[in-house]
Amino acid sequence: MEEATVTLREAEIADLPAISQLWLHYIEFHRQVGLAFAIDENSASAWAAGFERTLGRFSFIWLAEKDGVLVGFLAGRIKRIPSYLGGVSVGEIADLWVEEEARGRGTASGLCALALEKMRELKVHSVEVQVLSENTHAQAFWLSRGFTTELVQFRQTLSQDPADNA
Repeated sequence: MEEATVTLREAEIADLPAISQLWLHYIEFHRQVGLAFAIDENSASAWAAGFERTLGRFSFIWLAEKDGVLVGFLAGRIKRIPSYLGGVSVGEIADLWVEEEARGRGTASGLCALALEKMRELKVHSVEVQVLSENTHAQAFWLSRGFTTELVQFRQTLSQDPADNA
């Protein structure tokens, strides 16, 4: 029996609830590799809501589907750098997730290619990605796609209670 291929496409607003469920897998993995922030029962819907007004204009999500089931996504945004740093538009790849059963087939590479193609089309100056220091697989992935290390970020956690920061 032939294995189904993964298809890639740009997301629509109607896809956001399904994507937010995959985002929970993404966050759970990142909590295992050092993400310092807690999430609650509203986090996934709040994440999705952040795309509702800007999807297709200043934010984009590309999807990977296998047999009609969502198995991955890449979320990106366009932002403007302050004028004192040149005022250019910069692309940001904010989230990339592929379910384990769809890995090793070029799915992440395909999603990345779509994102970079869109960023070129929009004539952004550059594209940035943040990767947790313990996520060495992601670091290797982005380096293999021509990204270079630009910034090292440090954090000191002062409060474990999210209510302290509300």
